[in-house]
Amino acid sequence: MRMRRLTVLSLLIATMLAAAGCATSSKKKPEVSKAPEALTRLQGALKSARDAAAREPDNAERQYQLGNALFDLQRYDEARISYEAAIKLSPEYGSAHCNLGLCLRFLGLVPQAIEEYRKAIAIDSNDITTRYNLIAALEVSGDFDGVVKELQQFSELQPEDVQVAAHLANALFRVGRYKEAANAFEKVLRLDPGRADHYYNLGLCFFCMENWDAALATWLIALAHDLKHASTNKGLAVVYWKRGDYRQAWETVAHCQALGIPLDSDFIANLQKDSGQQGP
Repeated sequence: MRMRRLTVLSLLIATMLAAAGCATSSKKKPEVSKAPEALTRLQGALKSARDAAAREPDNAERQYQLGNALFDLQRYDEARISYEAAIKLSPEYGSAHCNLGLCLRFLGLVPQAIEEYRKAIAIDSNDITTRYNLIAALEVSGDFDGVVKELQQFSELQPEDVQVAAHLANALFRVGRYKEAANAFEKVLRLDPGRADHYYNLGLCFFCMENWDAALATWLIALAHDLKHASTNKGLAVVYWKRGDYRQAWETVAHCQALGIPLDSDFIANLQKDSGQQGP
């Protein structure tokens, strides 16, 4: 039985007053191509799938394939019916639960989508695609603690996957678990060393814990990997100000200005007030 699980990745980005976050890419919602030949091909695939389902109405795979053909044309209400038919015929059809969940999500029924994803994972705990979709749906629903929990389980399944590790670190940061996030970003650096983004995010965890020395040391390492890294340069200016190193803060401000990196006006006003200077 050929399985085709559909997936949407939603990637978790840590933010701050000058935040960067890990740079990653995502798969987007499917779009029907405007090219006539592509649309003709999809419509042909739908006709073939519909005919096959009509010939074998009690075949779960035929219903599932019909759902996929409808999904590819963004006919989510109809695809939902076909996936539900496949599940009725074969309740342990994990791929059908996964794709039904995606239809429900695109129809705005996020809680129901989450329920279907959980059913698919209960059938196959190693189903990576469905785990991606579940995490995306939990994020859309605003359940960030749930996102963390799922990513922790995902990380156990994929311990060497740098994207999963980075998503978990960002999720921990988002819910304010900065110490755990710092540990998670250190793992990211072990898996993917030498990246300024990762050092920036680790330093941001220290910054949020008001560990100015650790934040400074980490951001200096980030800068060694990328002298023009915008968020690191902004973060350094702020942490020098927090430490009372006003000369270094103004030097970093001047460096940011030379690079065309914008700075927060409230930060500049506070630096002027505390340092007794109006500029670099």
